[in-house]
Amino acid sequence: MDFQSVCKKLKESWIFSAAIIIVLGLILVLFPAETLTSVSYVLGGLAIAMGVIRSVRYFKQDHTYPYLFQSDLAVGLLSVGFGIFMVSQPVKVLSLLPHVFGMLMVGWGVGGILRAVDAKKAGFSYWGVLLGLAIVSIVLGWLIMANPFGAMETATVVIGAGLIYQGVTDIVAVLAVGKRITQWKNPPQQ
Repeated sequence: MDFQSVCKKLKESWIFSAAIIIVLGLILVLFPAETLTSVSYVLGGLAIAMGVIRSVRYFKQDHTYPYLFQSDLAVGLLSVGFGIFMVSQPVKVLSLLPHVFGMLMVGWGVGGILRAVDAKKAGFSYWGVLLGLAIVSIVLGWLIMANPFGAMETATVVIGAGLIYQGVTDIVAVLAVGKRITQWKNPPQQ
């Protein structure tokens, strides 16, 4: 598989995962009371699916450009673990929902920092933007885990907003890096 095909598949799967996260965030923001009872199963299933996609993507790469994909395995396994917990312990998850989502956002932020470091090593000029977005994800994750909002419904709206933010930042990151990879592999002709 050539580099362009790998990048295209990576971009498509990443944008698809981000779109799912955005839709889920919108549901939580728009219907917080209605979603609280079933959110554990749905989110657990989505976390498992996203984790499997990222883990499989890591193992399917040809390792020609390992610095572009190394965080996928860690983020994938973390997502699968959280997903299994959400599906197997729905009552506990409901009471721990802000903490679980906060941990996921921190995990996504750590993965974002790894991507930013990898992008810097690869010479991408957008690495600072990726780093900034990753740090914001970590800060939001910590704020959600601290749960200063008290009411579960309010916390659900905040979690939904955090998921929307995470999905949008993933799309921005993949588009920025994708553009730079294209420029890197196809330099302008003199």
